[in-house]
Amino acid sequence: MGELTYEELRAIRARVGRGERAIEDEARLRSLPELIAALRFTRSMLQALVGRWTQAQLQVRPPQADGGREQREDDWSATETLTHLIATQNWYLLNLDRMLGRRQQYEIMPRGLGDQARQDVSKEEVAAGLQRASDQLLAYLEEIPLDADLEARRNSIYFGDLGIRGWALLAIFHDLDHLGQIERLVDLPTFPQ
Repeated sequence: MGELTYEELRAIRARVGRGERAIEDEARLRSLPELIAALRFTRSMLQALVGRWTQAQLQVRPPQADGGREQREDDWSATETLTHLIATQNWYLLNLDRMLGRRQQYEIMPRGLGDQARQDVSKEEVAAGLQRASDQLLAYLEEIPLDADLEARRNSIYFGDLGIRGWALLAIFHDLDHLGQIERLVDLPTFPQ
């Protein structure tokens, strides 16, 4: 198997989104190195976006559908989306740890959907945080022993029981979903040029 293209990743994501396949079923069709390469690709796309956009572009928010009564993911700026992605990484690491019999503690752990999304972060902090988080997650996945039990499962709460490859694919999907969300900000009439 070769590297997955952006179009292939989006097609896999669409199949899972339509309920045609489960995340774990799709993940089992791929090797861990193939999924690591795909995660490296999605993270590089996010990092490139941060590099291209200005601070003002990263912080533009869509108008809130409910008049601002409740902040939802669809109302986030790119900065909020990316700080959320950075923070949720520890959720992936914790679950991978447990499947590998490890008990590492993490300083920041999201407590629910949307937790840790922040607007008060500079472009430089977002870029550095995303790079650190990406490097950490990719290094962790690359260091999984060759004899690790890829059939072991851990409940993801929202997406059922996932193995190591399933957790990697979930991280890729999370990147893809939020990348699409960020890219839609360009279409806003308030998006700075």
